[in-house]
Amino acid sequence: MGPVNLTLVGSVPPAMPLPPSSSSPGRHYDRATAWMLAHITRRPTWSRSFSGSIITAAILAIGLTDFLLGVKISLRVFYFVPIALAVGWLGFPAAVGMSIVSVAVWLLGDYFDGSPFVREPEIIWNASIVLSMYLVVAWIFDALITLHRQLEERVRERTLALEREAFARGRLQHDLLRISDRERSSIGHDLHDGLCQHLVGTAMAAQVLVEHLAARDEPAAESGRGIVRLVEEGIAQTRNVARGLLLATVAPDRLALELDELAATTARQSGIPCRFSVQGHPHPPDQDTASHLFRIAQEAVRNALRHARPQRLDILLEGDEQTISLTVSDDGRGLPSGRSGPGMGLRIMAQRAQLMRADFAVEGSLGGGTRVRCRIPLHPASR
Repeated sequence: MGPVNLTLVGSVPPAMPLPPSSSSPGRHYDRATAWMLAHITRRPTWSRSFSGSIITAAILAIGLTDFLLGVKISLRVFYFVPIALAVGWLGFPAAVGMSIVSVAVWLLGDYFDGSPFVREPEIIWNASIVLSMYLVVAWIFDALITLHRQLEERVRERTLALEREAFARGRLQHDLLRISDRERSSIGHDLHDGLCQHLVGTAMAAQVLVEHLAARDEPAAESGRGIVRLVEEGIAQTRNVARGLLLATVAPDRLALELDELAATTARQSGIPCRFSVQGHPHPPDQDTASHLFRIAQEAVRNALRHARPQRLDILLEGDEQTISLTVSDDGRGLPSGRSGPGMGLRIMAQRAQLMRADFAVEGSLGGGTRVRCRIPLHPASR
């Protein structure tokens, strides 16, 4: 899912620690550790017999190198590598067998090299000590690898649970917005088919009354005409509100037209200049994206008129092949202070942006004014 941020222009962001340099020793150590864990703890895709052959070949290669270097140089520590691989690839019982093979190869190499220590009784003690050391290290490796695999499994299960939770939350948000749109549409129908028709009937009755008063040359006829004009204005406003509520979905190719109509309706009803402009070639990838963008613009305009008391509103839609963005800005008194968190309107806009995987921000400058921005990255698959 895309990030949803509520930020204030002019506020000082907290200091962020600098990431470690890619050439730092710690990063190289982390990479080496990750590589080692990946090759030791993960069971190979090939067969166990092939794994055993690789480990045995490694032991024989170490023994041959030890034999060629002579008895004065010992390579017994290098046998830990195949033993560790045996623990990770084949399990602890196989590592015990590989430890015995390692000791046997070491003793045979020293025997054929002519070492006098091999022929002395103390060699049994020395071999037992070396074998015990290999077994202890194998046991420690087995415990660590088992712990690492259990941790990876828990991380995998937790990741799947978080993904399912995020999917369920996304579905819930989508369902809530769909219910909100359905209720909005229901209210729009009630306004259009109920209140609007009632006002039309009222206007017709008032017009008939005005005509009767005018026929009698009553002075109240002029006042009646004023009442008719007010009722007709109420009819026009009700129809505009109902149209905005009934506009449940917006086709991608009609988004610019609907935003332009939103700006014109806002300017006509509020008396505040509201301008809509287009830059580039914005084209939403689907109907849901276009509908969400329109609702975000509608909510941003409503919030500005309700809280900011602006003298001017601007709606900007811009886009290219990579992105499409919507910006609603005003010159009002800025974001309201003294709130514990964003209002319902901001949360709804943020949820809509989250459903589109968009970057959402509400920015306020210290000099006044608020800007709502929603930026959607377009992928080639969605074009």
